[in-house]
Parts: sequence; C-alpha cells; structure tokens
Amino acid sequence: MRLVFAALLAGGLLPRVAEAQAVPAPEYRPGSVLTPDTVLAPLGGPRIVLLSSPGVGVAALRLAVPLREGPTEAGAGRLLRELALERMRTLARPVGAQVSAARTPWGLAYSAVGATADFEYLAYLLREAVAPPDVTGPSFAAARLRLQGETAEAVETPSGRVAADLRSQMAPGLPPLVGTPSSLQALDAPRVREVWLRSHQSSAMTLVVSAPVAPEVVLAATRGIGAPEESAAPAPGAPAPAGSRVGAPQTLRSWYGEAWPVGPPRDPMGTVLAFLVARQLRAGSSGIEASVELWDLPDRSVLAIVGSSWARNAQAMRRAVSDALAATRDALDEGAVKRAVTQARREQMMAARTPAGLVTVVGRAMEADGDPLSAERDLEALRTVDATSMRDLVDRLLRQGPRTAQARP
Repeated sequence: MRLVFAALLAGGLLPRVAEAQAVPAPEYRPGSVLTPDTVLAPLGGPRIVLLSSPGVGVAALRLAVPLREGPTEAGAGRLLRELALERMRTLARPVGAQVSAARTPWGLAYSAVGATADFEYLAYLLREAVAPPDVTGPSFAAARLRLQGETAEAVETPSGRVAADLRSQMAPGLPPLVGTPSSLQALDAPRVREVWLRSHQSSAMTLVVSAPVAPEVVLAATRGIGAPEESAAPAPGAPAPAGSRVGAPQTLRSWYGEAWPVGPPRDPMGTVLAFLVARQLRAGSSGIEASVELWDLPDRSVLAIVGSSWARNAQAMRRAVSDALAATRDALDEGAVKRAVTQARREQMMAARTPAGLVTVVGRAMEADGDPLSAERDLEALRTVDATSMRDLVDRLLRQGPRTAQARP
C-alpha cells in the first residue's frame, strides 16, 4: 500500500572509480534534489545512485533488493525482513543510527541513517542486513510464529478481509506479501535460505545514498555484499500449500469495498484521483466511515474505497462508496484538480526534505522500473494532470466497473 487518504465522515581497498561504469543522469536539472548527481554500475555489485545531501552532517542509505515470491514462499520476504531488522537494531545502538526494513511490492528495502562520520558503519549495517539469515536460532522460530499470528489476525478482521478479497481479485495469481498462515507454516529453514540465496544477489540490488562522501568510499563499502552470484535460481512454481478454510470474520458493523485498476505502478493520475475521491467523500456523506487507498502492486496501481457503518446506516454507506467515483466525476473542475495536484506535489517534496526521506522517495520510485529519474518524472508528470485527463480516467473506470467485497454481521 502506498498512500492512504482517510475520509472519516463521522570492505577492502578502495577500488578505482574507473572499475565502475558511470551512467550520466539524463535531463540533469541542478535545481531538483530528486535528480541523482551520479549513477554508478560496478560489475558484480549493486547499482549506486548518489544524491545531494540536504542534511548537514547526516548520511542516509537505502538498499533495495528485488524479490518475487513463488506461491509456496508467500511471506518469506516478511520473515527475512524481521530477521534482518533484529540484527540491524542490535548493531545500530553503539552509534545511535536509525535503521528500518520494509517489504515493498517489488522486494525488500533496508535503510540506515546516522552521522556522516559514521558512513562506513552505516554501510556495514546494510551489509549485515543482507547477510545470510540465521535460520537455526530461536529468533527464526519466534519471528515465524509472530508473523503467523499477525497474518491470521488480519484475515479475521472485517477490514482486513475486505482488503484481502479486493487484492486477490485485482491480482489473482499474486501471492500475498504478508503470506498466509499455511504458507508461513511451510517456510522452514531450508526454504527461507533458498529465497535469500536467490533474491539477495549483489548485482540485482540498488543503493541510494544521500551523503557528502566520495564515490570511491561508497564503492568500497559495497564490495562483496549479498549472496554468492552462482546461487541465483528461479522462483518455484509449485502451488501454494493448502490451508484450512477461513471462516467469516466476526463483526458488529457492515463493511463494503470497491476497487479499480488505475494504471501502472506509481501512476500520478491515481494519486490525484485518490485525493479527489477522498475530498468528495468528506463533503458528500455523513454517518459512515470510509477510507480511500492507493495500492501499488508489482505491475499496476489500484484505487480502493472501503466503508463501514452500523446496521442502520449500512445501505447509506454502500451507496456512498458505490457513488463516490461518479460523484467525483460530476464535481470535477480545473480548480479542484489543481488543488489536488498541488497537494500531491507538496506531499512528495515534504517527504524528501530530509536525507532519510530523500533516499526513500527516490529509492522507492526506482523499484517499479529501475529508472533513477522516476521520482523526478513522477513529480513532473503531476503538472500534466488536468480536469480533462482526469475526466477521461474516471469515465474509463466507471465503464469498466469495480471489483467488490463485503463483510456483514
């Protein structure tokens, strides 16, 4: 999930730079912090994207690892994330570094932020994040058990069930990133290590850096990172393990959701539309609760509207959700679209105002298509969104019709 629009209506020697291929950033614009200063493609190592450093004395690094799970591996990425984050947090304490790990629609992303003087140590934290997971100790069993409980709890809640049903309809062949109770149970130590060997290839990684350091330092810090190159293998195609049938969630309220495929991942049109629909819901209804969400799937962007209410307002809630897109279409004008575009651009620039935010914005944008300029292109593409293009998009979605899901008392 990318955006949620709530509408509550109630080491070694330094290598020579020449050893890496320097890829000039096309359309370089010195005034944009989202445009990389340098892109390096060392042989056998991660691609390196160097950004300007908006924070004095602060360094931020984000290492993205592509990962597509087979049906029998659903949830393996989350498990690798848990194990890596535990290692990172322990090692980060001596220097007070901030660390994080995220499961994204395209893989895993590990981040470290701290003082520029500790740059080599921050790089070491990322190296440890993508090191072989400890699948023999008690942490592995504890993490798997914890994720099993979280996954089971999520599908037992009405909101989680509606969201899961909508996602499965939008991408029926895509294993859920969170996994399932049965797939997590089947994730034994050999299988998780196999996923790590296949996915954590150094040459497939992308490191985004915001720090005033020389390229040679970054190249040295990433030598030999990740799994051995010869361990790469395709994801298994075996069917997902059979699980027990999940009963209807217990709920005192009625829940109803609709979803549409908007366009490619990170489509700026979808961002603007989500702002507009959320605004329309806030202005047009009362007595219900609803949320407008924009989900990123590996190959598409999805707009989802989910509402809930007590029994006396169930029909009104369902009508509000079902009519939200058409009502947004009727209320479209240039002023509303310009305000939504301005809000979307402002939020993206605000997210990139710190070194940590900058590497996240640029790094996440790159995950969808590998383009170092994706974040800048997204920002510029927002300028092209107007009332005419938005009407065309909404008309297409209305003709297509939504996927629906519900949960009732």
